Amino acid sequence: MIKTFAKALACAALAAVAVAAHASVLQPVKVGDDIYALVGPLGQRDVANAGDNATFGAIVTPDGVILIDSGATKAGAELIETALKTITPKPVRWVINTGSQDHRWLGNATFAAQGAKIIALDVTVKVQQANAAQEMQGLNMLLGKTADGTVPMSSPDPLPGNEAKLKLGGIELELRHFGTGHFPGDAVVWLPKQRIAFSGDLVFADRMLGVLDNGSRVDQWAQTFKTFATTLKPEIIIPGHGKPCSLAQAQAQTGDYLDWLVREVQPAAQNMDDMDKTVQRLHASAPETFRKLDNFEGIDKKNITRAYLEFQ
Repeated sequence: MIKTFAKALACAALAAVAVAAHASVLQPVKVGDDIYALVGPLGQRDVANAGDNATFGAIVTPDGVILIDSGATKAGAELIETALKTITPKPVRWVINTGSQDHRWLGNATFAAQGAKIIALDVTVKVQQANAAQEMQGLNMLLGKTADGTVPMSSPDPLPGNEAKLKLGGIELELRHFGTGHFPGDAVVWLPKQRIAFSGDLVFADRMLGVLDNGSRVDQWAQTFKTFATTLKPEIIIPGHGKPCSLAQAQAQTGDYLDWLVREVQPAAQNMDDMDKTVQRLHASAPETFRKLDNFEGIDKKNITRAYLEFQ
């Protein structure tokens, strides 16, 4: 009996450690009255974060929670639920998707099963549906059983056009598509009264952004960032990755980097300069502001290579 009791205590201790680890994956940061960022790790997707290496958002209203993006997997959605419980006992009533990359929407089904309404622009949903199979394949390969139970589910009633004004739980907000960002179809949730923007993956803070072969282009993303910044002039940005930041920080760590890629890589590609030498030269000469970002060494060369191929 003593051995059995000791074994039970050990199992309970391990379970407690697991719960604590899950609770610490996403850190709630209050940015305004009843407005929160749920800040995830800056590294890559792994089993520990269930694909939630990103920042999410939550607005607590009298009628329930408005969740900005739903996590990369069923397990990732559950990590969001764990973080939300430290903020409020209220249920998630609405989920707004800002994009089509896995961590923006593949947790939708988990919240929909609990009664939440899934909201997204049609331009976002089309990209989600086109990418669903590929994203699930990637998650299954990377996360194994941690991805089990994840079911791709887009909004059944996507909103037409590039802009929608919503009033949810008494909160006025806008869903805006300014153009191609990290992915085609990326959108921004804008709170005009508070001047707070949930930018999704249009903005990366604290870490190096990633340029992908996904139908987006560096020059398009750079222009979309400019349109977002000059149109909204937000006071606070909850980025797609990293901690809440100012527009100045977003400019320095996302806008300026995209502009640097366009300015430096495009002429080299158009002149047919040797690609490998171009990548090495630009990586070695990158401004210190960019070199200080998390994941710079692992991602910058890939970004330069991708941009070169786009401009060639």
